[in-house]
Amino acid sequence: MITNIERTLDEMKKQALMAGKVEGKLEGKIEVARAALGKGFSIEDVVEITGLSIETILELKKELDN
Repeated sequence: MITNIERTLDEMKKQALMAGKVEGKLEGKIEVARAALGKGFSIEDVVEITGLSIETILELKKELDN
Protein backbone atom coordinates (compact mmCIF):
# COMPACT_ATOMS: atom_id res chain seq x y z
CA MET A 1 0.00 0.00 0.00
CA ILE A 2 1.39 3.37 -1.04
CA THR A 3 1.14 6.01 1.64
CA ASN A 4 0.74 9.73 1.20
CA ILE A 5 4.36 10.16 2.28
CA GLU A 6 5.56 7.78 -0.44
CA ARG A 7 3.48 9.61 -3.05
CA THR A 8 4.86 12.94 -1.88
CA LEU A 9 8.43 11.64 -2.03
CA ASP A 10 7.85 10.26 -5.54
CA GLU A 11 6.47 13.62 -6.67
CA MET A 12 9.42 15.46 -5.12
CA LYS A 13 11.86 13.16 -6.94
CA LYS A 14 10.09 13.80 -10.25
CA GLN A 15 10.18 17.55 -9.70
CA ALA A 16 13.88 17.47 -8.82
CA LEU A 17 14.63 15.44 -11.93
CA MET A 18 12.73 17.89 -14.13
CA ALA A 19 14.50 20.85 -12.52
CA GLY A 20 17.85 19.21 -13.25
CA LYS A 21 16.91 18.67 -16.88
CA VAL A 22 15.84 22.29 -17.30
CA GLU A 23 19.05 23.51 -15.66
CA GLY A 24 21.12 21.28 -17.93
CA LYS A 25 19.39 22.59 -21.04
CA LEU A 26 19.98 26.17 -19.93
CA GLU A 27 23.67 25.48 -19.30
CA GLY A 28 23.93 23.96 -22.79
CA LYS A 29 22.36 27.04 -24.36
CA ILE A 30 24.77 29.28 -22.48
CA GLU A 31 27.73 27.23 -23.73
CA VAL A 32 26.49 27.55 -27.31
CA ALA A 33 25.97 31.28 -26.85
CA ARG A 34 29.52 31.76 -25.53
CA ALA A 35 30.96 29.78 -28.42
CA ALA A 36 28.92 31.70 -31.00
CA LEU A 37 29.89 35.05 -29.50
CA GLY A 38 33.51 33.94 -29.45
CA LYS A 39 33.26 33.16 -33.17
CA GLY A 40 31.94 36.64 -33.89
CA PHE A 41 28.23 35.91 -34.32
CA SER A 42 26.02 38.96 -33.85
CA ILE A 43 24.06 39.34 -30.65
CA GLU A 44 20.81 39.10 -32.61
CA ASP A 45 21.90 35.83 -34.24
CA VAL A 46 22.89 34.33 -30.88
CA VAL A 47 19.51 35.31 -29.40
CA GLU A 48 17.75 33.66 -32.33
CA ILE A 49 19.90 30.52 -32.26
CA THR A 50 19.75 29.90 -28.51
CA GLY A 51 16.39 31.35 -27.55
CA LEU A 52 18.06 33.13 -24.63
CA SER A 53 17.07 36.70 -23.82
CA ILE A 54 19.01 39.59 -25.25
CA GLU A 55 19.85 40.62 -21.66
CA THR A 56 21.47 37.23 -21.03
CA ILE A 57 23.45 37.41 -24.27
CA LEU A 58 24.64 40.94 -23.52
CA GLU A 59 25.78 39.80 -20.08
CA LEU A 60 27.68 36.86 -21.61
CA LYS A 61 29.27 39.19 -24.18
CA LYS A 62 30.38 41.53 -21.41
CA GLU A 63 31.97 38.57 -19.58
CA LEU A 64 33.80 37.48 -22.72
CA ASP A 65 35.06 41.00 -23.43
CA ASN A 66 36.70 41.25 -19.99
